[in-house]
Amino acid sequence: MHINDIGHNYFHNADFRVERPQGSGDYLFVLLKTPAVFMLKDTEVFAEANSFILFDKGFQQIYRANGIEFLNDWFHFDAAQNEIEYLHGLNIPFNKIVQLDGINELSMIIKYMCYENYSVNPHRADSTELILKLFFNKLSENLYFTVKRGKDSYHDKLSVIRSKIYNMPYRKWNIEKLSALASMSASRFEHVYKNTFGVSAISDVIQSRIEYSKNLLCTTDIPVIKIAEMCGYNSAPHFIRQFRSRMNMTPAEYRGRTK
Repeated sequence: MHINDIGHNYFHNADFRVERPQGSGDYLFVLLKTPAVFMLKDTEVFAEANSFILFDKGFQQIYRANGIEFLNDWFHFDAAQNEIEYLHGLNIPFNKIVQLDGINELSMIIKYMCYENYSVNPHRADSTELILKLFFNKLSENLYFTVKRGKDSYHDKLSVIRSKIYNMPYRKWNIEKLSALASMSASRFEHVYKNTFGVSAISDVIQSRIEYSKNLLCTTDIPVIKIAEMCGYNSAPHFIRQFRSRMNMTPAEYRGRTK
């Protein structure tokens, strides 16, 4: 897939209108941040904010603002037949207005794709193609996985917290701190976290520290006692016990096998 043109957070006045009876010659994705009106097969269709449409090549592109300003993300792209079949495999509908539960993640990906597309990075074409594939994967998850987990799910908030755990393994994480981030009671947080990810939050804390320590053991000569401190442990023996429990060997033995 190849991006031909792209825009993020494009603003237009209330009189904004697009009329391309024969389409644009390529595929067009529009992510709406304000309501709009589309003409689909000679029928006016009203679209709410937080919805999208993916226009097939050659399909008419006729739409306008719905009485107020028009704000959207969009991109034109070309794709080979096997790539279009990939999109069909993700069950992404064409030429249809689809309401989404939320668009923040998708808009963020488009923003980054826009930056990469207009950059001078030597691998920008390949990078943009990869980001575009990621976008459609995430769109499919939004459409179908979100439905399964329900609108009242804590999944997105917990995913952010889980990311913090793995990106900052050195923090002194505990259930009280983590549940406060989720604005939940400790018992409720523990239940929902395990139900969402299949493991407890504390298990993830331990695993994040073990993964971080493995990297330090492989790539540095930092003493084990210092690595324990860098990974958030109060004592080296505690670190060694948890490392042996997860890896079936001591940190020193792991370092010896990987260096």
